[in-house]
Amino acid sequence: MVNESDLRLDYLVDPSIQLYQDPNHFCLNTDTRLLAQFMRIKKGESVLDIGTNNAALLVYASRFSCSKLIGVEVLPESFEVAQLNVRRFIDGEVELINAPIQRVEHEPVDVVVSNPPFFELKEMHPDTRLDLRAKGRFELNCTLEELVASAGRLLKSNGRFYLVHRPDRIFEIFAALHACRFSVKRMQVAYDRRSKGAKSLLIEAIKEGHTKTTIEDSLWI
Repeated sequence: MVNESDLRLDYLVDPSIQLYQDPNHFCLNTDTRLLAQFMRIKKGESVLDIGTNNAALLVYASRFSCSKLIGVEVLPESFEVAQLNVRRFIDGEVELINAPIQRVEHEPVDVVVSNPPFFELKEMHPDTRLDLRAKGRFELNCTLEELVASAGRLLKSNGRFYLVHRPDRIFEIFAALHACRFSVKRMQVAYDRRSKGAKSLLIEAIKEGHTKTTIEDSLWI
């Protein structure tokens, strides 16, 4: 059972909204903020967050008067923190599911969002300690291909999938999206001012869509 005294409060975009986080977990970061500001949610839409962690993206999406919010989190510890944030900030209909996304069955939704683990297992050093932070960074519970396939399975036709990921995996991402009949509608790259290198890739993909791709202005972190 999570103890609130062990948690800290951090904000995602709006400083007035302080979210519970466990310092021992993978915490919301710049990628979470970038995805929150990149995704476009319409009033009355249903939104499902794959790997919701502490439910930060659900809390942000709730400001758009969604018809329903669904968060899926495989790690029990993160799931408990998500429950705290949902009770604290969301008044509308919310469903939290503590299960692997591959096993989740749900009626199709309008929007799926995800800030998933970025690193493949082959990138993990043999001495890496499999703590909660590592489990939030490496594809231990869901590969990129499984993530995209799950988004496609849970979306309505022409539903939107919002994803933040590593730019150096762009060809894998596009291949996975194509295999699941997604078309990329919007794309944006965020750069780190310190290294001037591409840090994050933001994508909006349409299930069974036939759209041309708009590459939006670059972001500088």
